[in-house]
Amino acid sequence: MAQTQPPKVRPNPRADGQPNGGGNPLGNDTAALSADQRGAIGDHVRECWTKDAGALDIEQERVLLTVTTDANGVAHAAVVAGSDLSRLSDPRFRAFAERARRAILDPRCANLPLPNNVLGRVNVLTFRFSP
Repeated sequence: MAQTQPPKVRPNPRADGQPNGGGNPLGNDTAALSADQRGAIGDHVRECWTKDAGALDIEQERVLLTVTTDANGVAHAAVVAGSDLSRLSDPRFRAFAERARRAILDPRCANLPLPNNVLGRVNVLTFRFSP
């Protein structure tokens, strides 16, 4: 009897220029959230998001952040992630990324509305900020 080989796993291709688009490329807890749940978290953090309306080309800026929460869903760390790390030498991008980081960690918004299925443990989530 011949043994069958398990299927080969391949990384998802990039989609629309997004970093490692498709699936959950960063291997974190974001995949456990539905689109509605991710939207609710985004709406919650948006309350603390400010942008420098006078910044040059602000509408084209985007930043990917990795956010770590405690077991209660409170964000305690937010760092620039993926290919965006290499952009931190640009002062405009760095200022934009810092505003995004501060929005997540703001005491008014850090208590993320996570669903019960992910509460009770530390979570690592991916956020994409854009104006």
